Amino acid sequence: MAKRVISAFVGLVILGIVLMFYNTIVLNIAISLIAVIATYELLLATKYFDNKPISVVSLLFVATVPFLQTKLLANHISAVIFAFIAALFLIMILHSENVKIEQVGLVFMVSTLIPFSLSTLILIRDASSDHALFLLLLTMAGAWIGDTGAYFVGSLLGKNKLAPKISPNKTIEGLIGGVLSTSAFFIIMGLIYSGINNDIDLDFIPLAILGGVCTLFGVMGDLSASIIKRQCNIKDFGSIMPGHGGVLDRFDSILFVAPLMYITLMILQII
Repeated sequence: MAKRVISAFVGLVILGIVLMFYNTIVLNIAISLIAVIATYELLLATKYFDNKPISVVSLLFVATVPFLQTKLLANHISAVIFAFIAALFLIMILHSENVKIEQVGLVFMVSTLIPFSLSTLILIRDASSDHALFLLLLTMAGAWIGDTGAYFVGSLLGKNKLAPKISPNKTIEGLIGGVLSTSAFFIIMGLIYSGINNDIDLDFIPLAILGGVCTLFGVMGDLSASIIKRQCNIKDFGSIMPGHGGVLDRFDSILFVAPLMYITLMILQII
């Protein structure tokens, strides 16, 4: 437990430093680093990291994605993606005896899902510069508060298993607790932010609903990661965060929540 608390504290300190410079290239760099480590962990777990050419091409592409919206690459997004796909097929041609299409397919899925999902945090920042920090904090809360609420409620009241074959410790009661706690937290954050910014008019009912939906998508991300870990016969994706596992263990829910938040903010124009 001590290791878990210490690593969580260190993680929050690093997160705080990054958020101090959220409106600079620092956020892009941080997301690029997180995406590279998460992709590396997943390729290592599936044993596809053994193929060095594919791994190098994959990680280079993953590192580049968070910078596609910058002035340097904004006009070359299609070219970068095409170069990545062409490189994968060239490797398959040159190493036809060892590289199978299913390997290329999995690497492509992982190398696009992780960085593009995380990069929606950058899109959220750029879409609403006046409220970017609040929206980024809201997104991370949507991914992590529900998990915390579900843990405590599930520990106290949990009886009915949510997905016993995938994650035996998750319960339906815990899920309900996670949904309610995130909805409540979203309202509290909204009240605090609207109190600080008198010119903003938040609709708290959609905000509370969004919080609950974020929890559901966060659980989807967590269960998806759990399925992969079970099929790969591993407990965690890594050990970079003692007591928590790897980077992907901490950001699996963000992979689903961040895109949901961005799409919702754009469609409903909550802010």
